[in-house]
Amino acid sequence: MKRNAGTAIALALAAVATPGLVTSSAAAGATGPVVVDGAAQPVYASAPRDWIVKEAWVTVPVDSDRDGRPDRVHVNYARAKDAPDRVPVVMAASPYFTGVNEVPNHNVDHDLYYPDTRWAQRTDALARQGNSANGLHDPWTAAYWVPRGFGWVEVESLGTGTSTGCPTTGGTNETLGPKAVIDWLAGRGHAVDARGRTVRPDGFRASVGMVGTSYDGTLPNAVATTGVPELKAIIPISAISDWYDYYRSGGAVVAPQSYQGEDADVLAKFVLTRANRAICAPIIKDLGRRQDRRTGDRNAFWQERNYRARAGRVTAAVYAAHGLSDWNVKPSQAGRWYRALRAGGVPVKIYWHPGGHGGPPPQREQNRWFTHFLMGVANGVEREPRALVETVDGSLERYADWPVPGSRPRTTSLSQWRIPGQPQTVTRPFRDDTAYTLLGGQLPRRGRGLVFTSDPLTEPTRLSGFASADLRIKLGQPNANVTVGIVELPGGAFSPLVTMGWTDPQNRHGEWRTEAVTPGKWMNVDVDLEASEHVFQAGSRIGIVVIQSDHEFTIRPPMAKTMTLDTRSSTITLPLTRALPK
Repeated sequence: MKRNAGTAIALALAAVATPGLVTSSAAAGATGPVVVDGAAQPVYASAPRDWIVKEAWVTVPVDSDRDGRPDRVHVNYARAKDAPDRVPVVMAASPYFTGVNEVPNHNVDHDLYYPDTRWAQRTDALARQGNSANGLHDPWTAAYWVPRGFGWVEVESLGTGTSTGCPTTGGTNETLGPKAVIDWLAGRGHAVDARGRTVRPDGFRASVGMVGTSYDGTLPNAVATTGVPELKAIIPISAISDWYDYYRSGGAVVAPQSYQGEDADVLAKFVLTRANRAICAPIIKDLGRRQDRRTGDRNAFWQERNYRARAGRVTAAVYAAHGLSDWNVKPSQAGRWYRALRAGGVPVKIYWHPGGHGGPPPQREQNRWFTHFLMGVANGVEREPRALVETVDGSLERYADWPVPGSRPRTTSLSQWRIPGQPQTVTRPFRDDTAYTLLGGQLPRRGRGLVFTSDPLTEPTRLSGFASADLRIKLGQPNANVTVGIVELPGGAFSPLVTMGWTDPQNRHGEWRTEAVTPGKWMNVDVDLEASEHVFQAGSRIGIVVIQSDHEFTIRPPMAKTMTLDTRSSTITLPLTRALPK
């Protein structure tokens, strides 16, 4: 889950390249923030030499490194010298500010687990690079917010940089680190400087927003579930709302794109950059034990990292942003988060774009969000349409809600779909192909997967929301992966991926429980596919692909396992704006 620097750079360029705006408080003749069309303008000092920049170590009420002392998080903070005495705060919390490590991933080329079978793992080397900086870690993003009358606060996550404690990949201690900083800004916490002298957050108002991408966007989601009242708004970009769904799916061990074999323990080692790293070894070893790569079941370890389960505690306004082609942090992380917050009455918006990992809402959208919720400016942002969808040509479409109005689930039997070039039969056997991936844009080889197609669409048809499959299958052995994808078939060999999902048949009765499979016995298996927003063009066909393993995401067992699908008793449910052609 690599940090995306594009957000910071884009904001920095916007701060210096926006035409027609007042650029100094003297020219503005104002003692408070200047707001134009609901957005705060850059009227205060834009050069860091004209800012007040300090650092502190804030006490966190947890001892995650078990050294007998409360953890402390390192904080850099800044405000313009010519800004009002008390400014609201935009905060970024990150485990990446001070670099990362080369860490081996878990091996994924081994057989799948099933009860009473021995299981082992080894590691393969994978190097990834991080970054480090002196002073402010992210001066580019600070250069956007500080001249507009906001304070800027950076929090080094526990176990990173000069913070103490240990990284735990989304655990409670990581949530409490940024929360402790908010408590400090509100006058409830304690901090010291490099000499151990008490530091108070002079010049800042306890009205806080958090923004970030990937892991840096996940921490705002986590802190929001504490209900800390001074956290008024967050903008999580490509962020996780449930860590189980990042490394697992329906009981299957599933990787983020480009990081096959990564897991919670690997990521903790990756970001561990504090000076005394050895102190965290037993904590990270415990992560490796509790994450359970063997069965893939949801358990208490993962539920601690399930922020959606605590969505009812969120009081901060949430503007989620996500790429529809993000197979690192997958789209349902935002889609299900939005759905849970919406059900709880939280002020929430969602921005979908067609790209991959990263990609913030438009700059003006972010500005107006924080200007309203942090500065209290009545700009009407809370009454605007909740969904903003960027199309492939870059235009923006606004909808009252998401899924878009008019979309509804439509369920059909797979026996009503065609398999091109093959006679219609009820049962369809096929073998596993661990070299195949849905991301490749090609369809699986005959006998190595099934491809069902609709008739050509007579007009554009939108899929908006969550698709799912209810498959009736039997296995030729005690285990197998199940992967389902939806593609658009425009007539050529290439099949653009729309969405996909994975499950383990041993978890057919739920993520929390592995149950043995009897080879040759029919069973029903549900597959939830990732959130999607896609328009199928007139003349194209909708394709449903059913395979076993996916080379880029699942465990890759050594043998070509067999599976048989009952098409008549299997169904696909698609959230479409119109019915499929008969």
